[in-house]
Parts: sequence; structure tokens; C-alpha cells
Amino acid sequence: MLKRIGNWKVSALETGDFRLDGGAMMGSVPKVLWEKTNPADSLNRIDLSLRCLLLEKGTNKILIETGMGSKLESNFIQRFNVNQSKHPLKDRLGEIGIHLEDITHVILTHLHFDHAGGATTLNGDLLVPTFPNAKYIISKKNWNAGFNPSPRDSASYLKINYEPLEKLGQLILLDDNVEIMDGISTMVVNGHTEGQQLIKVEDDGDLLVFCSDLIPLKSHIQLPWIMGYDLNAVLTLEEKREFLNEAAEGKWWLWFYHDPSTIAVKIDYGKKYFKIIDEIKRDNNNAR
Repeated sequence: MLKRIGNWKVSALETGDFRLDGGAMMGSVPKVLWEKTNPADSLNRIDLSLRCLLLEKGTNKILIETGMGSKLESNFIQRFNVNQSKHPLKDRLGEIGIHLEDITHVILTHLHFDHAGGATTLNGDLLVPTFPNAKYIISKKNWNAGFNPSPRDSASYLKINYEPLEKLGQLILLDDNVEIMDGISTMVVNGHTEGQQLIKVEDDGDLLVFCSDLIPLKSHIQLPWIMGYDLNAVLTLEEKREFLNEAAEGKWWLWFYHDPSTIAVKIDYGKKYFKIIDEIKRDNNNAR
């Protein structure tokens, strides 16, 4: 298990699982190919995880992504086959002795409901930030996209997940490709949605990148495998090629948010596409 990047303690928080249409997840790749690695259910949905990343060093406790959260309605849970506890973030953090109040920073790669749903919660009838003492860090581009979404992904942006953050003074908006703090920086890509920021963690010669929806599944390491959800598939292909070349050259750890069985991999150049040279598998005893 990957436990450290330099002096940063690394923890995988398996906050839940859900399902989305396999064809939408794989774009133009034929089902006869993708079903070998990502088998579909009777409704053509494939398994996906909601794997957040917790980083700890000194007084900093940084959460990357927040899962779907606890505000889901029953029809939503059924449609996406959501499988999680009633309070997924509180429960998973509690298992390792951390309280919601302990989190100092929440970094959101983008504001789609499956990534930012846990950023806010209901306190009675009042919508409040889930982490009362944290600064929430989002790219300026994606914050704007969240309030002015493209018609193609407007259903993925739900304002209840992030609107209170600004009103209560817990929001930090970033320019593209900046250092958040020593060893943690962003890499902004725009093919999936405007202003998605991948998170790079680098310390003492080790390097990990939280791949978010640039590379949601291990299967997407193959260059032509691009989600139908992406706003600009050609741009995604260019961004993936550049990113994976850097990752192979630098032997980076690539962290998957959505892969149901693999947490992270390292890659190298292969004959046709990139090949996996190291892999950390999910412990299914911790599956929700």
C-alpha cells in the first residue's frame, strides 16, 4: 500500500461506489473491448469508486475530493446504484481517528456532483460546509463553470454542493497551474470540463498525481479511451498524451478516483500505448 509521498502521509478514503453507463464512460471504444476490463450490469452500467485522498503533514490535513456526500435523494441513489454509508466522509475519517473539524484544506479538482457532493451538508434545513475549519480550494475557471455550465454538462453541476462556500468565507479560488503550498501544486486541464485541476504531490523525490477525470479508470491510460462525458475529446487526447509522457518519464504515481479495483499505478512506455509497471490494488475488505 502507498503510505507516503516523502514526508506526506497518504491515505485512501473509499467513500463509496456507484455505477455509470459504460458506453458514456468509454466514449467511442466499442463495448466488445471495454467490457473485458469493465464488465457492465444489465443496465449497461459499470462499477466506479469514489476514492478521496487524504494528505497529512504537520498541522495540515488536506482532503482531495469529497465524494457524493450525504444529501442524496432515493431516486438518485437508485439511478446511479450508489453504495455508501449514511455519512461517508465522517465515517471513513473516523475510522482513522480524524474528525471533520480537523481538516484544514479541501481541494476540489472540479465541481461535478460525484466529486464535490460532500463539500456541503445539511444541518437541519441549513446548508453548510461539511468541514467547518477548512479552506476549500477550487480553480477560478471551474468555479465559473459551476455557475455558468455548458449545456452538455449542466446536469453535473449542482449549486447546493458549493454555493455556500463563498458566502461563508471558506473559498479560495486559484489561477491555473499554481503551487498551493510547499510540495502541492495544480495542473489544469480543460478537455473534460473547463478548469479541472489535477493535484500534484511532490516531496523528497517522490511524486503522485491525483488524476481525477483526465484518467478516471486504469483502462483510460490507453490514449484513445476517452469519456463521452468530456466536452472536448480532441483536447483531452492532447492533454492525456502530454501528461502520460511526463508521468512515464518521471515514474509518477497516478492516483485513480474512479477505478473500482486499482488505487494507483506507475507507467512506462510500451510498444503501442503506455504499460503499467507497478500497481496498488484496492483492499476489497474496505469496500462500501
